[in-house]
Amino acid sequence: MTPASRSRPLRTAAGRVRIAAGRVVVPDGDLTPGWVEVADGRIAAVQAGWPDAADVALPQGVVLPGFVDLQVNGAAGVDFLTVEDPAALDPALRHLAATGVTGFLPTLISAPLPVVRRALEVLSAARAADRPGPRILGVHLEGPFLHPAHAGAHDVAWLQAPSVELAEALLDGPGAAVRLVTLAPELPGAGAVIAALRARGVVVAAGHSGADLTAARAAFDAGVAMVTHLFNAMRPFHHREPGLAGAALLDGRVRASLILDDVHLHPATAALALRLLGPERAVLVTDAVAAAGAPPGTYRLGTREVVAQDGAVRLPDGTLAGSLLTMDAAVRRALALGATCRDVARMAALTPAALLGVPAGLRPGNPADLVVLDEGGQVQLTLVGGAVAFQAGRP
Repeated sequence: MTPASRSRPLRTAAGRVRIAAGRVVVPDGDLTPGWVEVADGRIAAVQAGWPDAADVALPQGVVLPGFVDLQVNGAAGVDFLTVEDPAALDPALRHLAATGVTGFLPTLISAPLPVVRRALEVLSAARAADRPGPRILGVHLEGPFLHPAHAGAHDVAWLQAPSVELAEALLDGPGAAVRLVTLAPELPGAGAVIAALRARGVVVAAGHSGADLTAARAAFDAGVAMVTHLFNAMRPFHHREPGLAGAALLDGRVRASLILDDVHLHPATAALALRLLGPERAVLVTDAVAAAGAPPGTYRLGTREVVAQDGAVRLPDGTLAGSLLTMDAAVRRALALGATCRDVARMAALTPAALLGVPAGLRPGNPADLVVLDEGGQVQLTLVGGAVAFQAGRP
């Protein structure tokens, strides 16, 4: 078959679909060119070369595993902490699919306990209903066990001292959907909370923290597996006290998430972090808020009002409050900083998925969660479980 740059509309999610591209990124390398066949919601075959026929053909494009975003506060005008019912999530799900996301953790910042409980109930119901679009893989609780001096956009009024009782109350809430908790590990009582969370199978991350190098290393020894938005809302790196950031860069056991929007991190800082962490430990996240994918203006971030303008989201006092970033834009920035397609497949998909213990990657038998990018890195197609979640040019 002569390669064509146009894709035929995919009419069914249940049938067999073959996708060919100039590059197909598999766990152990790249196929240039290659093709992926999807059947019954799973990867049926992955082969090198150009097929005799294909339903989607992009000779200059790339097929990657679908992106997994561990930190999303909202999108398309939807704030996950204050959403009222599962159907209200649909605009955000469509936005995420259009940016290559196939799985994500809705993220809830610090708020009054009844507000958090209600959000957990709604998100758990949405997850159980298996709504069309990206998979809700669980919930990321960013707080309330954070250091007040490093609260960032969190309202200090809703921060709490680490408490096993409160942590278990949140875990035992509706749907038991919590998969990741960010806390400040240096706070009194945090060690017991870390142990309790890990005993329940919850991934623990350090963030919004004033931890020094010693406290950070102790936290990693206790089982903290990730550092949330490296360099942001934590003790600044200093050449005589590297703190949490320095500890994360040095410790091969720990992953670290990065917000590559050129606002949270200078490109040189991002490049340094990517080089030191490597694709096995760097995790691309958006920290997107309701304003992502929506016009500039005023939005809600939980209990707070934020303003989106000039490519950033801030509190009225100028404090950064999440981002407008999308995962496909984060991938393009990582590539511009020198990452390879195989690197970004790990940082945007395989590494975060491994942290949660969910299958990912273009391997026969895995769920058919994938994204197809054109030569400019723009999303052309997103499949979730073999179903079309987004196709460029299609309503």
